[in-house]
Parts: sequence; structure tokens; C-alpha cells
Amino acid sequence: QLLLQDVERKPEGATIKEGVSKDRVISVHDPEMRHGRKSKAKRFDGHKAAVAVDPESQLITAVAVLPGNAPDNQQALALVEQTEANAEVEVEVTIGDCAYGDGATRQAFADAERELVAKVPDRPAGAQMPKADFRIDLEQQTCTCPAGRECRTLEPVGRQKDRQGESQERLGFKFDPEVCAACPLRTSCVKAGPGKGRTVSLHPQERLLQKARALQASAAFRPYRQLRQAAEHRIARLMQLGVRQARYVGRVKTRYQLLLAATVANLTLVATNVGLMRGRG
Repeated sequence: QLLLQDVERKPEGATIKEGVSKDRVISVHDPEMRHGRKSKAKRFDGHKAAVAVDPESQLITAVAVLPGNAPDNQQALALVEQTEANAEVEVEVTIGDCAYGDGATRQAFADAERELVAKVPDRPAGAQMPKADFRIDLEQQTCTCPAGRECRTLEPVGRQKDRQGESQERLGFKFDPEVCAACPLRTSCVKAGPGKGRTVSLHPQERLLQKARALQASAAFRPYRQLRQAAEHRIARLMQLGVRQARYVGRVKTRYQLLLAATVANLTLVATNVGLMRGRG
């Protein structure tokens, strides 16, 4: 199986397949291992740990093990539901980092009538004026450009896949090419050639993202940023307990390892808080 996923059969014979096979199996001993990335430059082989933490008590309330190539937000809602079952509490607000701030995850929480607070991912830098410079009114269905021109032409602009791989139809405001041609800001705004105007695409969850950006820009977002740090501290504690290296084969047994580490982290935290760990190394 490892060899076949890199081989492509053609009429003239078998050849090495170009690119990397989707969901590529990388190990004979652990077929559930996958290539993963912590950043563009840092790669790893194995699994990902997903952790839910109560920021007030700093207790770990739920854990999951994801494929190494899975998005970090894959089981976000499930972790919240596990937290409620494990701790017998009702989660009022879920706080996540930027990986949980995409539109699809926000929509899943909104559909479940749950509140999610997470930083909206930054838009990639480009040569043209960013979408953030345009004032979009979803109620009036208008878009006003930095030059003060208003557009009411809202049309389909194609389909695009989200982080979950789902293809969705997108709408966009299309500015009149003649208006853009006469605008002194055209060279810094419109990427298309002559005869074309600026198009400002709307995200399928544009309303949810607008609301999140407004909160993110306000002083009310600061406490949430501080509360999220509790999860970072508990993840660091799990690293001390050895979860950076999977000791078993397969995600089921690796989750067992993660559960053991989380249990130790919780017990030592409680023991420290009540004074039982005083004087111990």
C-alpha cells in the first residue's frame, strides 16, 4: 500500500505519481500516522492532540487525538460537548485561538446555538487595497470603496473550498469598470486589466466574521485573550508529561496516553492548590 500510493498506472506502464497522495500513509508500523505541519517551515510525523481547558480552574476537561494532517479545529464542537459531559456543567462561552476562527467553525457553533470567541485569521498581504478598506453593509447590501464609491451589484463570483474541503458558492460586489477606470486609486486597488472593475468577494459566513472582527477590535476582547492563555499553560504541562512523543501505535492508544497525562496534570494541579505538593520536587 505504501508503494502503490506513489505509483500511477498508465497505458505505457507504471510511473511515479507527481505530487503527494491525499491522506498519505507514511508508516508500515502505524498506518494512522500522517504528515503534519506546525508551520510552513516545521513539519512532523504522527498525530495531533486537541485539548479543552476550564480557564478558571485550569483543569483539562476533554481531550482528543486527531490525524497529523487534520485541521486543528476538526473536533472543536465535540470537545465542548465532552467537557459538559465530563464536568457536568454548561459551557457558556468557548474561547479558541486563530485556528478556530474560520467561518465554518463559527457556523457550526452558531447552528448549535453556542458562543465561540476566537481571533479571525489575518488576510494574506497583497499589492492591492485589502477588503478591510471597504465598508460592507450586509443589511443594505452595499459596498463602499476607499474612494467613497458605492456598489450595489452583488453577483456570484465562483466557488471556493473552505478549511474543511467543502465547496461553497460565493457572492461578490462588482464595481463598474468605468467608475474604476476614472478613479485615481485604481492602480493600488484593481488587479485586473483594462475594462475590469474591482470585485469584493463575500465570505459565506461574512456576517459572523464581521461580528467577530468588531469584537476583536474592541476592549472587550482583551479578557478573552488572557483567558485563552490558560490552555497554553496546560498544553505546556502535558509536554512536560511526555505527550510530545506518542508511546503507542494508533490513535486509540495514543488517546489513552493523552488521557493518562491529562489525569496526572489535573491531579497534581489540585494537589498543589490544596497544599499536598508542598515541599516536593
